[in-house]
Amino acid sequence: MKTEDLTAAIARHDPLLADAVGKMVGYIQDRWAAPYPSKEQTEAVNAYLRSVHADGDGTMSESNIAHRRIATQKITINAIRVLDHDQLNRLQNVLNHIAADREYYMPEQQQGMGR
Repeated sequence: MKTEDLTAAIARHDPLLADAVGKMVGYIQDRWAAPYPSKEQTEAVNAYLRSVHADGDGTMSESNIAHRRIATQKITINAIRVLDHDQLNRLQNVLNHIAADREYYMPEQQQGMGR
């Protein structure tokens, strides 16, 4: 199954989940992926987590982090059709980091005018 087909099928029921799955599958399948996802990829996951009320009261308490980790498993489950075993493990590892840190992404490079 192609990622586009998968995300289209998911989007019929949950567009935010489809966006998170699509962006994270793209990150995991990128042969030269950065060690951290982009801000856009992380924000897609966070948007999905907010939509399923996984943040609780908004604090990053142990309980809320646990709820966020559980909710991220739905992203991994939906990616099963397009990722292999090692990729799924890597995906869940990255999602666990995002669950514990809403700002787990590669900072944008500041390209200034240097002399």
